[in-house]
Amino acid sequence: MKRIMFLLMAVAVMFFSMPNGACEAKDVWVEHWTQENVDVYVMDETIEYEENLDGKFFRVSTKEVRNGKVQGLVKWKFVKVGQEMWRYETSKMSGDNMTVVSPGNKVFDFCMKRIGWNYRTEDFWCY
Repeated sequence: MKRIMFLLMAVAVMFFSMPNGACEAKDVWVEHWTQENVDVYVMDETIEYEENLDGKFFRVSTKEVRNGKVQGLVKWKFVKVGQEMWRYETSKMSGDNMTVVSPGNKVFDFCMKRIGWNYRTEDFWCY
């Protein structure tokens, strides 16, 4: 009987000592694209970033939602080499060309704030 009580107490202690503040992934609304009639949500748990001697880059996935239904997932990659402008490509783009990031890109802005990196805008570009 003592063994059963000890076993029950041990299980109870293990159960209640487990962290219950579960880390929750969030999809964060960042923008509505009127032309495509979609809301763009950043999947914040997908943000991956790196900084090295060559520059900085980060990746993130977004959801495009229309009328409450997910229309698709889009993967973004943002890159900055040296003193050049930030550039990006998405999984919806074809080809090997990267597009220069313009001020007002809400996906870029959200991720930069989340990572804690600063950038500046000059003319029509982000540096």
